[in-house]
Amino acid sequence: MKLNLNGKVALVTGGARGIGVAICKALAEEGVKVGVNYRKSKDAAEALVAEINSDQYPGAAISIQGNIGAQDDVIPMFDALEKEYGQVDILVNNAAYCPKGPIGAYTKEEWEFTFAVNVTGVFLATQHFVKQLRDKGIKGNVVNLASQAAFLGSTSGHLPYDSSKGALISMTRAVARETAPDGIRVNAIAPGMVMTEMVAELWEQKKDFYLSRIPMGRIAEPEEIANMVVFLASDASSFMTGTTLDATGGLMMR
Repeated sequence: MKLNLNGKVALVTGGARGIGVAICKALAEEGVKVGVNYRKSKDAAEALVAEINSDQYPGAAISIQGNIGAQDDVIPMFDALEKEYGQVDILVNNAAYCPKGPIGAYTKEEWEFTFAVNVTGVFLATQHFVKQLRDKGIKGNVVNLASQAAFLGSTSGHLPYDSSKGALISMTRAVARETAPDGIRVNAIAPGMVMTEMVAELWEQKKDFYLSRIPMGRIAEPEEIANMVVFLASDASSFMTGTTLDATGGLMMR
């Protein structure tokens, strides 16, 4: 299978933590030059970049600080990556904010911050990326990290996050429909539970409950989601756009 990713340039938002780390490594394994975006995790981002720039990866990486939810940070992120490696070919919208609590616990500010990162930030990054591609008459790929919670909600109480991911799936379809004639593909992945630091404690507390809902009898490893990102960003998925891939171990089966 020809992925044709060697030498491509990718910006991965939220690339220094969780699934983002696996995504950056998986792209670098295919020879992609990666911009590892982070907001606060500078040390983690620089450690990841150092690992990718070692001899074990054919790709390369730089770290790029920026808050995807802040409009003034978005364009400089692209500029920094383009200055180092050239035009961005792949945008992976992975950064997300996920507060927890019952509906009565959230403030308006917390709701708005969640949407600023998970929805508005994706819009701003995608808008700029699409403009760049159109102005230069070139093709590109957008991969959005959504969630099965967009369809089912969360049993542990993440209303703003769940709602924002529903909006992200709708945005994926809308942008894909508009940009398909330009050769720009936009797809999403909706993971279920993934074994990251964020879910490890909850997983240990309620493992039997979660396993009872997943036909495959386990949760995903970050690398499994990262492999899907690589597939959607590559020529192997060249006739796919506007799609949301289910990655729930059979929980959704849709």
